[in-house]
Amino acid sequence: LTSSDRDSWADSRAELVRVGGKQMEEHLERLESGALLLCLDDEVPESKRQCAELLLHGGLSSGYNRWFDKSIQVIVFNNGKAGLLGEHSMMDGMPMVSFANHVTSTKYDHAHERSTGDATNASTGISRIFSGVVLDSSESNVPEMVVKAKQDHAKLVEDHDLQVQSYHGYGSNFIKKSKFSPDAFVQMAIQLAGYRLFGEQVGTYEATQVRPFLHGRTETTRSVTEDSAAFVRKMGLHPKFDEHIASERKEKLELLRKAVHAHIAYQSNASQAKGVDRHFLGLSMEVQDGEDTPAIYSDPVFVRSKRWRLSTSNLTHPNFDNWGFGEVCPDGIGVGYSVNPEACFFNIAALQEKQYTDRFSHNLEEALNEMRAIVEMDQGPTSKL
Repeated sequence: LTSSDRDSWADSRAELVRVGGKQMEEHLERLESGALLLCLDDEVPESKRQCAELLLHGGLSSGYNRWFDKSIQVIVFNNGKAGLLGEHSMMDGMPMVSFANHVTSTKYDHAHERSTGDATNASTGISRIFSGVVLDSSESNVPEMVVKAKQDHAKLVEDHDLQVQSYHGYGSNFIKKSKFSPDAFVQMAIQLAGYRLFGEQVGTYEATQVRPFLHGRTETTRSVTEDSAAFVRKMGLHPKFDEHIASERKEKLELLRKAVHAHIAYQSNASQAKGVDRHFLGLSMEVQDGEDTPAIYSDPVFVRSKRWRLSTSNLTHPNFDNWGFGEVCPDGIGVGYSVNPEACFFNIAALQEKQYTDRFSHNLEEALNEMRAIVEMDQGPTSKL
């Protein structure tokens, strides 16, 4: 039931309380009061993609073994692989990184020392929360709600496609050595991949932290700039394979440097609460009932600029194998990525009917290879002495 849209789940919860009475309400509150949820799955996923799909929505086999309202769900598979599912309204990426870092860096002996339970007895303190709850079956809508939730969840799973691009051509070490920001460099690769997929640049969101501020969460770094536009247009809708021509290579490299610097500048402003999106959000929230919304909010260019067909975010951690999220608009792509020292990982999600994920993954690999070529060829051969 928690996999349903928020309105449907709210109705289902109210119905559970109606037919289950005070006992059901107390048991629900007990479940909902937990700091996190531990999900033990029977699956034995092997690949990054298999793990990602099960962690994202549980698939058709384990979607029932989730409580999607919970801010943190720790999911452990039957082969020992494990991951997290975070519900976004409570927190953003960095708190999840801190939590995951604590989990992955804590040794078993240390955990045992701090444990207040009996680590040798797996059943210690375990009880069935809903044991003894009796539903009043007369005029209950719960069975129908369960059937509909299952159908909606199955459709959600079947409608989505997910790809994982494990790019081992290079990582942050090469990018830093080439005097680029790893995140901004990869953002330009994402821009080029998106440009070749959609035939134009599209609204691109990169999450930027504003946590130094009281109650600060995120601001938007907009990756589409005049400089990134100049770079992707020069690179073209298809590879030109003209890196051996010095004039062409140097122009591409100079445009890449300008695009990266522009991205860094925007990101720096965003992290200091000098972005535009949260400002516009705050202004829109000041519009009172009965007042007209300022015309800019309905301007076609403004509306288009906030349609995030590429929603992106970078979380890099040495113990993260992969991470990601879904698209934020029906004709868009969700791109979670990590830039490790010797590799880059991308989790790419979109609606199945769009057939975006495989093509975007290919375009990303292509873009990263081309960008490496113009950097390396401009540096010339290095001495081995």
